[in-house]
Amino acid sequence: MVSRVLSRLLVLVLLLGVLFCARVAWASALALQTLAAEALVPSAAPALLGPIGATGRIGWNCAPEHAAGAPTARGGELPGTEPKP
Repeated sequence: MVSRVLSRLLVLVLLLGVLFCARVAWASALALQTLAAEALVPSAAPALLGPIGATGRIGWNCAPEHAAGAPTARGGELPGTEPKP
């Protein structure tokens, strides 16, 4: 009689443990899904820079941009390309 009660109590405890673990796993999966969805949102382009085209940045007129588009290393003002006297 006592073993029958204990076995039923053990089955009940195991069943409750399985249900608790399943609930925790489900909540973790939903949280992971939410984090993954938020991580994959594309960021916006920086507000200060325009898009880069074949001719350089649109609306970005500065010396480094002109140097980057120079056809030669001297025109690009790279280090070590100073004219030798």
